[in-house]
Amino acid sequence: MNPLLVTIVSRHDCHLCRVVYRVAEQIQPDISFDLVAVDIDSDQRLLAQYGDRVPVVLINGRETLSGKVTGGELREAIKKARWRNPVSRILSRVKLALTRG
Repeated sequence: MNPLLVTIVSRHDCHLCRVVYRVAEQIQPDISFDLVAVDIDSDQRLLAQYGDRVPVVLINGRETLSGKVTGGELREAIKKARWRNPVSRILSRVKLALTRG
């Protein structure tokens, strides 16, 4: 199963963007996902789409969170994104069945 891709759409001089990226880095060891930051000012499409509304968190390309993001919110969003994946739902049910005996 491929890990989720978490993209932080940010701006170079954005303090809140750096904070959200650090939050993602802190939870990354607990939850497997790939993490990238994209500078909005280097991508005209993103600049047109989001303007000054940064940071924006995309999970597998889907806008999920924006602005101030907590670790709990990001964890929950990642879990929901995984649940949308049919393979993840199957594996979760198998694991639950095995733990119940």
